Amino acid sequence: MQLTCRLAYEVLSGTPVSAVQLQQAQVQGLIEWLQPYKELPYKILATLSDGESAIITAVNSSWPDAPHQRCQAHFLSNLSEVVLPLDTKLRQQLKADLDGLPKVPEYSERSQDSTQSRQPDASPLF
Repeated sequence: MQLTCRLAYEVLSGTPVSAVQLQQAQVQGLIEWLQPYKELPYKILATLSDGESAIITAVNSSWPDAPHQRCQAHFLSNLSEVVLPLDTKLRQQLKADLDGLPKVPEYSERSQDSTQSRQPDASPLF
C-alpha cells in the first residue's frame, strides 16, 4: 500500500500548517481535511497544488473565490518528463552528425605578434 502525503502551508512565511497521509487523494477526504482551515478567520488569497484533479476540486470547493495556480516546479517537472527523452535523442543525433566534421585546429592562422599593442575601443559601452 502506497501512501501519498498532502501538505498545507502558509506561503509567505513558509510555515507548515497541516499534513495528511492518504492511500489515494479523493475529493471528499481532502475537503474534510481542509474543513477546519476554512473556519479560521484568515482570508485565503490563492491556492497552489501539483495539478492533481482531486486536489484542485477540493481546494476550489473549499475556497471558491480564491484563484488556483498549478505549482510551477511540478508543471516544469511534468513537462520535462515528456521533453527529456526527445532532447536526449536530438543531442545524440547532433553528436553523431557533428562527429564527422573535421576538428577545429588549435592554432590560429593570424600571426600572434605580441609587440603589437591593441588600442582600447573608444566606442561607448551603451
